[in-house]
Amino acid sequence: MTDLDNRKLLNLIRYAPVAVVFVFALAVNIIAIQDKRAQAALSIENLREELIFQQKEMIRSEVSQAYKQVILKKYQLESDLKERAKQRVYEAYGIANYVYARNIGKSRAEIEKLIRESLRPIRFFDGRGYYFILDMNGNTIMNAGNPEMEGKINWESRDEKGNYIFNGMLDIAEEHLEGAFHWLFKKPGGPAEKKFDKVGYVKRFEPFDLLIGTGEYLSDFEESVKEDLLDWFSEYEYGEGGYFFVLDKNGILLAHHRHDFLGLNINTGTPLQENYFNNIMQQVRNGGGYVDYSKPLTLSGTVKLKQINYVKKIKGWDWIIGTGFSAQSFERRLKIKEEALIRANQQSLTNLIYLTIASMLLLTGSSLYVGNLIARRFEVFQKKIREDFDELDETKNKMEYMALHDDLTNLPNRVHMLKNIQKHIELSQTDNKILAVMFVDLDNFKNINDIYGHQVGDQLLGVVSRKFELLTGCSESVSRFGGDEFMFCYPNLNDTEDAKDKASLIHETLSGPIDIDGRTLTIGCSIGVSIYPDNSTDAEGLINQAYTVLYKSKSQRKGQSLFYSSSITEQIKRRAVIEHELALATKDNGFTVFYQPQSSFHNKNILSVEALARWNHPALGIISPTEFIVIAEEAGLINELGILIFRRACEDIYELSPNGKDALKLSVNISPVQLMDPELGHSLLEICAEIGIDPKRITLEVTENICIQDLDAVRLLLTQLREQGFGLSLDDFGTGYSSLNYITSLPLTELKIDRCFINRFIGNHQSDMLVRMIIGTGRLCGLVVVAEGVETSSQFKKLLNYECDICQGYYLDKPLNIGQLSKRIVKSKPVNNTDTTLPGSQ
Repeated sequence: MTDLDNRKLLNLIRYAPVAVVFVFALAVNIIAIQDKRAQAALSIENLREELIFQQKEMIRSEVSQAYKQVILKKYQLESDLKERAKQRVYEAYGIANYVYARNIGKSRAEIEKLIRESLRPIRFFDGRGYYFILDMNGNTIMNAGNPEMEGKINWESRDEKGNYIFNGMLDIAEEHLEGAFHWLFKKPGGPAEKKFDKVGYVKRFEPFDLLIGTGEYLSDFEESVKEDLLDWFSEYEYGEGGYFFVLDKNGILLAHHRHDFLGLNINTGTPLQENYFNNIMQQVRNGGGYVDYSKPLTLSGTVKLKQINYVKKIKGWDWIIGTGFSAQSFERRLKIKEEALIRANQQSLTNLIYLTIASMLLLTGSSLYVGNLIARRFEVFQKKIREDFDELDETKNKMEYMALHDDLTNLPNRVHMLKNIQKHIELSQTDNKILAVMFVDLDNFKNINDIYGHQVGDQLLGVVSRKFELLTGCSESVSRFGGDEFMFCYPNLNDTEDAKDKASLIHETLSGPIDIDGRTLTIGCSIGVSIYPDNSTDAEGLINQAYTVLYKSKSQRKGQSLFYSSSITEQIKRRAVIEHELALATKDNGFTVFYQPQSSFHNKNILSVEALARWNHPALGIISPTEFIVIAEEAGLINELGILIFRRACEDIYELSPNGKDALKLSVNISPVQLMDPELGHSLLEICAEIGIDPKRITLEVTENICIQDLDAVRLLLTQLREQGFGLSLDDFGTGYSSLNYITSLPLTELKIDRCFINRFIGNHQSDMLVRMIIGTGRLCGLVVVAEGVETSSQFKKLLNYECDICQGYYLDKPLNIGQLSKRIVKSKPVNNTDTTLPGSQ
């Protein structure tokens, strides 16, 4: 190439870019200015549509929120009334208790009179509510609303359904001490032939065995709630002047922020009003919708106010609730925004023109400079840029892979899986399929790390990962979540049966042995499964639910698959609440102790009582011992709870029956977890010494399952307790696996026949034979035999014939509080030596 050609090429490199840049910049800026103007015009129109849409969405949202609140109030009427009646009865109970405590030295008649005088004038429920008091014989002690009923026995009072009203109340007090009640009753001043639903609450006043209660007509309470809601609608405002209105089905205004409009019928007057009301009714029949209304502002009707409303019907009450906004006020706001937008667009256009001129000058000058640089260094820069980009791409790919994959197993990690699940959720929604997220945890993996070391554990994770990869198809995936936890995503499933099949394949994959460096290892897994869209519609929700149900599965039994359900969440929440409240109750003496007598089969005299823990939580209600004891054991609270119940029982029984020849004996249940405490015997002896009760009067009841894991350790601890004077009873005898072995291995003094045998041994030859065998075995071994769960005369007579020692059950006595037990002991015949000196009692 000649020097002339080189100069031409150099000039071309130097000046051609300048010309091209100038023309291009000029064209781009002209197009940008024209586009800016078009966008400004379009944005004004879009602004109008967007503002109208936002305003309509706002009023629809307001109505929907108000609708939900009304529906919630409507469906909670009865439960709210029950709760309010309960609170009122609790207030009355507190007043009665206060009067009783302040006048403890007075006679019952005087105290009852003071209680009546305190409760009679009290009114509530807008003056309709009052208190009544019954005794346990059905006699009306006080009826503040119907004094003519006082002094009468109302056993035969029945509602329209034939239910005995007062019998039902007394049954509640007898069985549960308190509770809600539902009956039909005539309204004062109402039609004589019609009775109305009435809901109330009753509570037993234990000092005098009285029943304090109140009630309210459900219809009156409903009207009160409706009036409150209408007041709320009339006073409620939102945004800039937004308000609600409520119509009935005839078009009469029930609620409006202008109180002088209340009672106005919008369905009468001009055809415009009637047409407006007809449009409202058409929308509410469709489930709710928007209604446009032009309200005349002048007599001639030439000036009108356009109103856009949203309405929705409350079924059952025939209410129509709605709200809206004025189109004129909207136009004013729109005009202000439009003017501001025009000014902003004009300013932006001016700035763009200035920027265009400056950029063209700058680009032209810089192009000259760049042209010279390009001519000299083009090849060098091109090579360097290529190398840099190659290195950057390689680094980016490595970092992206590391960010989305697990370093140990090379499986996708949690971040990658989260994106993958979300992507397949969208596909499943389009294809109308379900998606399963499976959270997998290897069972007992920690044992492998502890026995063989973490290197073997890491190798095992790698082998398991390769096995799991074989279970996934082209659209399916598996990731390592962390530790020994893995996660599967199975999209495009037809139903939950497909998901169950996938879970079964995961279990089957780990069913065989795995060889690691010559070691044969076995590993299982537990699986928690959540389903889209049944359980959640987003990836995080599905993962959290699968994780939750996984550890619920492991707590029940390892090696199984468990599918998520809302009840599992409720169980977990309830368990957490009970655990929290349990810790507080053990510190605040929130438990009560009942005592079930144990009587001689010979003469039915009470020889002993079994202490039973009871928990009536103020918010949760009565919580079964089978529920809170298990939670106490798992939460590490059972030792504190057990000591609390033991101390309370010893104090009550010692105060009721001091030490002596015929002193009442006491049985207390000991948890298997408590037996693992080597200081248990020392703690129990300290309590006995502090209270003064003889340990020989106390029998500690243990169940058979305490001995399954470590019989030698349990035998040593029970021997120490026996040497300290405590009796030892084997509870639920015959239901375990090694019952006969325990009799010869443990220092027992008593056997308790499980109630399941007593329930069946009448008419069941096998159960009858087992009961006779247990009684005979106890007699041969010198042990007291207690039959628990005796509920019928035929059971009692047959066990008496078999020469069983002690009877425990509802046939003779139900569990009693300490006051009831004291009265029962007084009625019982004196205990003689024949009843107390039983085999194995020493």
